[in-house]
Amino acid sequence: MQFDIIKKLPEHLINQIKAGEVVERPYNVVKELVENSIDACAKNIFIELLDGGKQLIKITDDGKGIPASQLSIAVERHATSKINKFTDLENLTSFGFRGEALPSIASVSNFTLRSRIQEEDYGSELIINYGEKNSIKNVSMPKGTVVQVKEIFKNVPVRLKFLKSTATEFAHIHDFITAMAFCNPNIAFKLMHNGREVSNFVQKKTFLERFSDIIGVEKSNFIQLDFKRGSFELTGFVGKPELGKSVPSHFITFVNGRYVKDKVIRSGILQGYQGLLLKGLVAPAIIFVTVDPSWIDVNVHPSKTEIRFYDTLAVQEFISIAVQDQIKNGIKEKKAPDILEKSIKLEEKYIKSDDYSSIFKISKSEENPKFNQEKYFQKPNYQSHIKGSEVAKLKMPVSESKPKIIENSSNISQPDKSLNLSSKDEKFIPFISSSREKFNPFANAKYLGQFDNCYILLEFEKELWFLDQHAFHERILYEEILSSHKASKTPRQELLAPIIIPSQEILSDIIMENKGKILSLGFEIEKLKNSHIAIHSFPSFLNVQKIPDIFDEIITRIVAVNGLPQGEIYPIFEKISKFTAGIQEELNRIPSQLNDEDLFHLLFATMACHSAIRAGDPLNFELVQRLLQRASDVDFYSHCPHGRPVIRKFTSKDVSSWFLRT
Repeated sequence: MQFDIIKKLPEHLINQIKAGEVVERPYNVVKELVENSIDACAKNIFIELLDGGKQLIKITDDGKGIPASQLSIAVERHATSKINKFTDLENLTSFGFRGEALPSIASVSNFTLRSRIQEEDYGSELIINYGEKNSIKNVSMPKGTVVQVKEIFKNVPVRLKFLKSTATEFAHIHDFITAMAFCNPNIAFKLMHNGREVSNFVQKKTFLERFSDIIGVEKSNFIQLDFKRGSFELTGFVGKPELGKSVPSHFITFVNGRYVKDKVIRSGILQGYQGLLLKGLVAPAIIFVTVDPSWIDVNVHPSKTEIRFYDTLAVQEFISIAVQDQIKNGIKEKKAPDILEKSIKLEEKYIKSDDYSSIFKISKSEENPKFNQEKYFQKPNYQSHIKGSEVAKLKMPVSESKPKIIENSSNISQPDKSLNLSSKDEKFIPFISSSREKFNPFANAKYLGQFDNCYILLEFEKELWFLDQHAFHERILYEEILSSHKASKTPRQELLAPIIIPSQEILSDIIMENKGKILSLGFEIEKLKNSHIAIHSFPSFLNVQKIPDIFDEIITRIVAVNGLPQGEIYPIFEKISKFTAGIQEELNRIPSQLNDEDLFHLLFATMACHSAIRAGDPLNFELVQRLLQRASDVDFYSHCPHGRPVIRKFTSKDVSSWFLRT
């Protein structure tokens, strides 16, 4: 029997094999060399490319340089100045530390390294032709380092054929240089491709200056992050939800200055946009995470674009909370002091009362008799109430002349009253919590009408506003439900006769295991002997006729989060499958990975969606007035809980452009 001979591989072949881990494409070469330049304290980095880096990559910097005596060892495997012992990895602040980049690159290219330190009168040059070293010679050059890489992978055809088009390879490099320019405003970066200047980022003093330089006029669509907790810091910019795309213009993440592509950070950012973006859309983000170096492991992969956090859940939750908090604060309406002074006054003469009924004595629309407007706009547990006798003071003056309706305006509901919630001769009661001052962002808005029974039209300071009535009401309900839940004061309404929900034994057991969560939502339930579920009370803001459907949606989400085998509860198998697919698309997680906060967000959003007015529901003047006043009681109304925008604004200039007026 003939045995295969075990032998030690030659050094050049080892380097070629190792190069596959470090160098997959020209982008990896540029990344390693630019990071070396930054580690060398360079202030100017010049990148030249031919054919997307496949023919030539040349990096020139003005960093510290490499002494002539160390030039040869610099291209040996595992030769580095960054660490001396394994524990040094716990406090690593430099990009490079493995000592693998230069030998790996030199083994698969025609490689030239020139460098000079300040203390030497001349530089040194070392040429390595696909792993074969030449002798070092002296060259005239300024302080710094020049690395030239020609015809990468020419000696490894199997790798060469996997390279993509020139445009694709260049796009990877261009994105990386832009990312590094974001993170290092004190360094000038210049990128040329095929003899053409593509980017030229001059030195800036601050990240804000560099951000403005790259983003340009679009910077107003970004929200600045500045969030700290202990030694954990999150800074940068995130795009407003309306910038969401399937592929965002910028999605760049750094950890301790290192450019990384990390799933934990990405998931945290996506969770932060929960309820603000439609499924499948991602907003642009430039995120800087700063942590104690001992909290992360950068020694995960030779490419060093992956890291490992020692407490991934804590990091993900921190980022999620920070992003959502900053986004909501960043896109709230500005509270002008003059409007605030005129609009936000709680009149002492209005005495608290339990009689709300007169507020909601509004006739149902004849066009849609099933639309219960009173139920839709009832808000439980107000902290400021008025007597029925005071309702007359809320009436707005009737317009003496009705506007003329011309041409095709049949789709616009013309109000017979003028709505201006802050006019001196029109009295209204802002429903303001006694615990904190509230601001009605629509206080000075003039109600114009309802378009297509879907949109509320307002005029405000020479702007035309379109409000999606369903999304607007849905967001208000969601915030009210959330507020009541946090205060453990979800209002419930008792049923004279319970609503019976048919159920199987295994499903009813899951339901009862989550009885506490369900009760906190406002549903008082009981398991019957036949395993069916009896509902004895429900949240008072819901329409009783919709209770079975809403409860079914709630249970679907609870079951999915509990991870119950879907085959065992066949009747809702299809719903759970669709819900699971939606969660994976929106949050990049499976439902069983959701925490209680995520679950309640989904449940509240479901309840709000089913309870809100619908597109196609006609609204009268009083209901629109009531809805706008209720907006003062919520902290956020820009998007519905599912991420759809609530409001679109057009300036007088925008409207003029529709008619070609300049």
